[in-house]
Amino acid sequence: MKPTNPIPPSAAQKFLCLFLKDDLAEEVHGDLQEQFHAMLKKKSPFRARLNYWYQVINYVRPFALKNYKSKNSNYLIMYRHHVKIAWRNVLKDKISFLINTLGLALSMFCAMLIILWINDELSYETFFPESDQIYRLVQDQEYDNGEVFKVAANPGILPLYINDNYAGIKAFTRFRPLADKVLVEHGNTQFYEHITYVDSTFFDVFQLPFLAGNPENSLDNPNSMVITANTAEKYFGKTWQQDGILGKMISLNTNEQYLVAGVIDNLPSNTHFKFDVLLPFRKLYEQGWYLGWGNNYYYAYFLLEKNASAAALSEQISKFAETRDDLTDVLYLQALEKIHLYSDFDIDVYGSTELRYPYVNIFVIVAIAIILIACINFMNLSTAQSEKRAKEIGLRKAIGSRRSQIMGQLLSESVLIAMLALIIAWTATGFALPYFNNIADKSITFGVDKWSIWLAFVIGSVFIGLLAGSYPAIYLSKFKPVQVLKGKFHTGGGGTTFRRILVIVQFAVSIILLAGTAIVYKQFQYFMDKDLGYDKDLLIYMPARGDIMKNYDSFKNELLQQSSINGVTISSDIPTYTVHSFGGFDWEGKNEEDDILLHAFSAGFDYVETLDLQLAEGRSFSPDFPADSGNYILNETALKLTGLTAPIGQRFTMWGNEGKIVGIVKDFNFKSLHKKVEPLVLFMNRNWTAYLMVRIAPGDTDQSLRLVEGSWNKANPEYPFEYHFMDQQYENLYNSEKRMVKVFDYFTFFTLFIACLGLIGLINHMVEKRRKEISIRKVFGASISRILTLLFREYLQLILIAFLISIPVTIYLVLDWLDNYAYRIEVQWWMFAIPGFLVLFIALLLVSGQTAKAVRQNPVDSLRHE
Repeated sequence: MKPTNPIPPSAAQKFLCLFLKDDLAEEVHGDLQEQFHAMLKKKSPFRARLNYWYQVINYVRPFALKNYKSKNSNYLIMYRHHVKIAWRNVLKDKISFLINTLGLALSMFCAMLIILWINDELSYETFFPESDQIYRLVQDQEYDNGEVFKVAANPGILPLYINDNYAGIKAFTRFRPLADKVLVEHGNTQFYEHITYVDSTFFDVFQLPFLAGNPENSLDNPNSMVITANTAEKYFGKTWQQDGILGKMISLNTNEQYLVAGVIDNLPSNTHFKFDVLLPFRKLYEQGWYLGWGNNYYYAYFLLEKNASAAALSEQISKFAETRDDLTDVLYLQALEKIHLYSDFDIDVYGSTELRYPYVNIFVIVAIAIILIACINFMNLSTAQSEKRAKEIGLRKAIGSRRSQIMGQLLSESVLIAMLALIIAWTATGFALPYFNNIADKSITFGVDKWSIWLAFVIGSVFIGLLAGSYPAIYLSKFKPVQVLKGKFHTGGGGTTFRRILVIVQFAVSIILLAGTAIVYKQFQYFMDKDLGYDKDLLIYMPARGDIMKNYDSFKNELLQQSSINGVTISSDIPTYTVHSFGGFDWEGKNEEDDILLHAFSAGFDYVETLDLQLAEGRSFSPDFPADSGNYILNETALKLTGLTAPIGQRFTMWGNEGKIVGIVKDFNFKSLHKKVEPLVLFMNRNWTAYLMVRIAPGDTDQSLRLVEGSWNKANPEYPFEYHFMDQQYENLYNSEKRMVKVFDYFTFFTLFIACLGLIGLINHMVEKRRKEISIRKVFGASISRILTLLFREYLQLILIAFLISIPVTIYLVLDWLDNYAYRIEVQWWMFAIPGFLVLFIALLLVSGQTAKAVRQNPVDSLRHE
């Protein structure tokens, strides 16, 4: 329906007002209104409005345009004036200026390092093209005993079935890294390298840049290989690109020959992949690896179509799994970009994994806390020194300055200090980043390629300046000029109360960080000192390579003749990482319908003795009992699971291989302490051997290692000797906690230092303000200790309040973090008391130091003008 009273388009009228000179506005508006109504009589409302727009646009001419230049130049002059006055003001009070600038610079420096670390954590896998469309297949295996075994591996045939039977998949690849490094040789150069088997479609999913070769056919030949640039340089020299290495031969394990078919750029540090050499997956078929439905040895990655739903595909896969008895019912796709932070698998590509996102959350909180403390310093000092600027603000208001202009001036000062702090923080970050990378085990750079982070820091610094200066600007701009200029100005109690609240927050944050650091350190020490149930010290292990197992008996006998060798054994797993977990067990009284998961690994003779395990019942495997090759040893947790009351001599079956239980070992930790001790079965099978372990006697460790190396070279001359200490491997399990302790130490120190800077400024202001009061009290006979007690009393109350606030907050945060560990420390009272007393002692020290000069001063010097 047409409007009964059409009017000109409002958008056109607003546009006209935006650019038209003020002195022409009334006349032009009137003319256009007349033309609009005249056209309405002849034409339709639509034509009249269209003509109105035409006339408006026709007025966009130089003679009619507003002159913004003079107005903008006035604003520019005003901003320049603000900056100039701000610089003069900060130089008037150099101590406050230095405290504010240094505090903000240190907080920005810490925040920059934390943000760069978080950015690196969040950047994992994002360098791959289409990384947001790449997923891997994972599963949760649920068993009748309540065990949930999280696995990132799958049967080799399953990815093929999924690719052939479900829509939305653009490409897929399987990925199988070898558990141990392989001896790689070219000419006289030989090293142990990480070898991984992948499908020829690997480069369709992960589009890595090729420096030589063709990604489309580089793995088509079963005897071809693709190597990284570092590997190429290691074997062919720095001039490998000029020399051309495609088609050259490299041998694996002394007898397998492969041709170099491609060279890819080195993998960046922010990926979960670790490999030096890629081989065709079809080689595993030739070598007789089982790729059917019955095992979980292979990792599968899928590149989905843009509009495909990972959740819907996961649901389809799980429905298919329900139809098969040899698949778990819970299969789902995990986003590639979430693997680093959100993986918590018992079996993952390179071992078990733990969640890392809690560390990101913790460091976000730390960064905010440090910035908050620096901002509190700024607010406290600015409002505490309000009397010094009262007359300036009063005069400005008296001569016509509006409150908004005064607030603009004060905010300009805070932003100026924030920008100076940013420059200092940038410089410090550039110098400190290599050391930080070393501590955090990162390869973070801060070059021009990270322009978005640079821009974020600039915007963030402006925000920090506005945040820090907001309350002082609001508070100081409220001063009434009449009272200030008459000398009747007083700050009132509101500002003092707010400053006290800020000081309480500052102290509380400091205590929380100190207590949190202490608890994290104690948890790490608990890991290092805990009795694991076996002796990890002076125990070395070596991967079983080459012909070592053919000559194992002579190798072992030769070493045991040495007084510096206390034991030698073999195993399929090492106590720091046990990957093998199976079903298919049976014993007396077991319900045949129960599907129960047990860890199991092979062990040799003297395994119990070499690791110094404790027997609860029975005996260890012994060459005096030939039947032990088919017998079993259980740990206490496995015994509880079976329900057997007299286990020794009882029937026990694994995969149809029936034997007897000959021993029960006391529980020992064969995984990270993040996990509780799980059921474990030991059996004997030399074909499963992956490691040799040697117990060295205390004394000359270097000499003992030379003896082991000599015996190795005799038994296995073609493979270089390589060994690892078990205690170092155990410590590596907790690298995340170890790095966290170090980083926390530094950030907590900086937090405390920033808080102390602010406290020095406040105390200095308080002493200056109460100098005459101190002198009068001294004249009337007050002792130095009495005066110190009087001045410190207020801070004592604030610290006690902060202490009481910090306890529940710390308990909540710490208990949430400790819940990630099966074995954890008990939170005790002294973990809060010591940080509280430390903050109290530092505050007392600062108050005493700052007030000592005023107390020792002659009262006459302070009172001569009264």
